[in-house]
Amino acid sequence: MILPLFIALAYDEESCAWAFLISMLVCFIPGMIVKSSFKKRLEDESVKKRDSYIFVSSAWIVASLVGSIPYMLSGTIDSFFYAFFETCSGFTTTGASVFTDIEHLPHAILIWRCFTQWLGGMGMVVLFAALLPGLGAKGLSISNAETPGPTETRLTARYSDTARKLYFTYIILTFILFVLLMLGKMSPFDALAHSFATMATGGSSTHNAGLAFFDSNYIYFVIGIFTMLAGVNFALFFDVIGGKIRKVIQDEEFRLYFIIIGFSAITMTISLRLSHTHNSIFEDFFRALFQAVNTISTTGFMTSDVNWPSYCVLLMTCLMMIGGCSSSTAGGIKLSRILVAFKIVRAELRSRSHEFVFDDISFNRERIKSSTLYHIYTYTTLFFMTIVVGTFLIGLFGGGSAQTNFLTVISCISSLGPGLDTLGLVCDYHFESNICLLIYNFIMIAGRLEITTLLVLFSRHFWNMNRAFN
Repeated sequence: MILPLFIALAYDEESCAWAFLISMLVCFIPGMIVKSSFKKRLEDESVKKRDSYIFVSSAWIVASLVGSIPYMLSGTIDSFFYAFFETCSGFTTTGASVFTDIEHLPHAILIWRCFTQWLGGMGMVVLFAALLPGLGAKGLSISNAETPGPTETRLTARYSDTARKLYFTYIILTFILFVLLMLGKMSPFDALAHSFATMATGGSSTHNAGLAFFDSNYIYFVIGIFTMLAGVNFALFFDVIGGKIRKVIQDEEFRLYFIIIGFSAITMTISLRLSHTHNSIFEDFFRALFQAVNTISTTGFMTSDVNWPSYCVLLMTCLMMIGGCSSSTAGGIKLSRILVAFKIVRAELRSRSHEFVFDDISFNRERIKSSTLYHIYTYTTLFFMTIVVGTFLIGLFGGGSAQTNFLTVISCISSLGPGLDTLGLVCDYHFESNICLLIYNFIMIAGRLEITTLLVLFSRHFWNMNRAFN
């Protein structure tokens, strides 16, 4: 909270400065008490899988609770449910908001909205491991509960070293984007805020009109490029630095990522041209490409407030569910799972047509364990089950049409933010009931933690301490 505190002081926002100062004390004092009281015990005891799930889930919930304090103390938000929703949306990089007029918010609050996205973009535990190398093997154990994807990013033998390398890359890309946006005549404040939101694939802006406020093709192009990079597996950047360009090009997930972007951009361009949405085919393609990149990376930036053809809405709904690559800041199911799922289907069809033929499923020329295949099946099933149950619950406790509720739940679990029902620039949730906001909070955290980490806490077997949970 030091950064927004300095921003508040720089812009003479006294109430916000006090709000962040008090919030820092609320974080610091209990934290030091807990650390000093349990330091010896934490050093001696090992971290079991049950501990990892509890730690990760509670960390994200507590962070969202604490992060909502500045909103309430500054007087920006007077409802706890609104403040908690705004913070939860930030840390999960969803970008959904309860604000209807963000341009009149204090600068410190605007930067806090975008900075929470940046902090949550790489994951809380990755940040902890990068700052606290003493976690050692515990950091790796806990990180597996935060991002239980089909592929594990290990750049070094020590997980803390891997975490620092990932965050170093994250910071460098954010700084480069900041400089490029400054060259595009963005103010330093706007450039910093949008750099945070872009690299985290959060999509928050400092203006009501979003990126459309700047009306600059240069800014669209730069943010589009870095949004695309944010949706790529961050481990591939180290392969590029190491000169392993061929390995990057041969990466199956990387290639599928750009194939889907290209296909989406071309087909949406055709749809926009047939409906005469824009004045030229060049503008159709530029807008289609930008939205394809922003949707599959689950960023959610919008460049125009228009109603696009139903094909575009349907395709973007599929894109935000698919999401970006594993070990990226994007949400969604992840392309690696989609790719493996198709390979499972192909192997099943082959075994049905050729008796006694069983193909091993491989990913990037490495055989996938049966436990990983089982996880992919379970996660994908839970992903769609959460969408269905969430849609019914929102319909029960809230309003809106079934289509709107359905698309909004998909947007929250995929960490996109804006709903695609009307393709509006601002998807605000201020009209939702408190119960609906809590449901959305649960869906956003579940989506960010890839569902299983949060849902396992509701298992009776999990809380039975007499039974092993390995």
